[in-house]
Amino acid sequence: MAAPTWDDTAMGVLKEYEKRVHCKWFKIAVVFYRGDEFLTAGYNGPSRGEPHCDEVGCLKEVNGIRLPAGSGLCRGAHAEMNALANAAENNKDLHGARLYCSFSPCYTCAKTLANLSITDYVYRERYPDEDNRGIELLLRRGIFVRQFVW
Repeated sequence: MAAPTWDDTAMGVLKEYEKRVHCKWFKIAVVFYRGDEFLTAGYNGPSRGEPHCDEVGCLKEVNGIRLPAGSGLCRGAHAEMNALANAAENNKDLHGARLYCSFSPCYTCAKTLANLSITDYVYRERYPDEDNRGIELLLRRGIFVRQFVW
């Protein structure tokens, strides 16, 4: 049996971080690697110390229906933003890193990630609430974007 690739390894770690998510709508995590070195991770959720939606209710849900993206009501930050905060707090340089994420990037996250000098954005699923603007921006900035298939 062949050893898993670093893509396989990163996606396995990603699946473990997804288990930490409390959101009822999306389980999204992100991990950063440079070569075979794990750098940082994050997942979607509220700021540290703030309640999770499964504890106090989802602000984006009205009568059991999820409001569309962009409503501004979600108390959680995106996984990418939480990973960047974790990297900054731990003095981790993400230059030249590969990012692995549960979903393709939203446009807001892509705008920040385009400034990081990452090399790759690897995702498992298309984010259903977004068009291709995030992916297109990363590609224009020379960041290789691809979907991971198990």
